[in-house]
Amino acid sequence: MSALTVLRIGLVVWIAWHAIFGLFSTFAPQTGADIVGWNPAGGWNSELLAMSKQYGMVMLLLAGVFLVMLIDPVRYIALIWIAIAEQVLGIAYGTYIFSMIGQLSVPQLIAQTATNLALISGMLVLWNRLKPSALAAQRILNT
Repeated sequence: MSALTVLRIGLVVWIAWHAIFGLFSTFAPQTGADIVGWNPAGGWNSELLAMSKQYGMVMLLLAGVFLVMLIDPVRYIALIWIAIAEQVLGIAYGTYIFSMIGQLSVPQLIAQTATNLALISGMLVLWNRLKPSALAAQRILNT
């Protein structure tokens, strides 16, 4: 399977994940949390609901960004850096939630960080494999 096919399949999954997660976080945060088995330690309050809705809107925006990338993954390969940045921020945010708010357990933090690092590694591999194709396509467009 080519790197481009892997990226396309990954983008479809990535778009679906962001869209579904974004819809639940924005419009039904408690239902979404129940589905993944997360319950806020102090219960749902107005601040947590507002944060969830804002986060959900960002997830919907990211779904749109990755949908654009799916149109022509080679042309928009640079958008993969947004996905990588999202994973880096996920590690930082998970650490913050664990250390400052106490909403994550050690196993949850480890699982999230491992997932984020695996996704970063996979995205970097795809970027390195597709970068020459993207550069060649850019040269063709510029001539």
